[in-house]
Amino acid sequence: MPTTPPTVRQVYALAAVLCQMCDAEFPKDREAASALIERFRRELGHPHPRLEDSPRPRRRRRDVSEKTERIRAFHRRLESGS
Repeated sequence: MPTTPPTVRQVYALAAVLCQMCDAEFPKDREAASALIERFRRELGHPHPRLEDSPRPRRRRRDVSEKTERIRAFHRRLESGS
C-alpha cells in the first residue's frame, strides 16, 4: 500500500534519528517537543510563522449520512415542540 501514511512507530524512529543527527536530546514531553520543533524551524529559516502565531484552521464538518440528518431533524422537531 504505497499511499498509506507512515506508522506512529516509523515517525518516532525518524524523530529519534533526526535528534541523534542534530545532537539533540529526544523530547520527554509535548512542551519540550514543541520547543525543539520551533528551534529547528528557526535554525532552518522556515518562512512560515510560528505555530502559535498562525491561525488555527477551521474544522471541516464531516459529511454525515442521510440517516444522521433525519435523526437530527427529528430531535430538532422534538426540542421545538412541533
